[in-house]
Amino acid sequence: MNTGLRFRPVAIALFIALTVSYLLCIAGDLLFGWTMYTIWAPLLPGFTWPLTVSGFTIGLLWLVGYSVYIAALIVWPYNYLTRQPAGASER
Repeated sequence: MNTGLRFRPVAIALFIALTVSYLLCIAGDLLFGWTMYTIWAPLLPGFTWPLTVSGFTIGLLWLVGYSVYIAALIVWPYNYLTRQPAGASER
């Protein structure tokens, strides 16, 4: 029985993981003086440092887009490659 992966749960899980990483990096920058913003700035156009509300929100919107994109790259090929051909019997 192969049910495959569902797109929405994978995209949501990726968004949660990316958001947690994003928040931890921002907290580390603000509390400990890390320089993680140098990594986020090129990946999230519109994200600014020092942190602003609009820059933070734009960063979250980019994370939504990345989550959907990565989920598409994982779920659709996986489901295509693991589906059984018609007429194949399960053992």
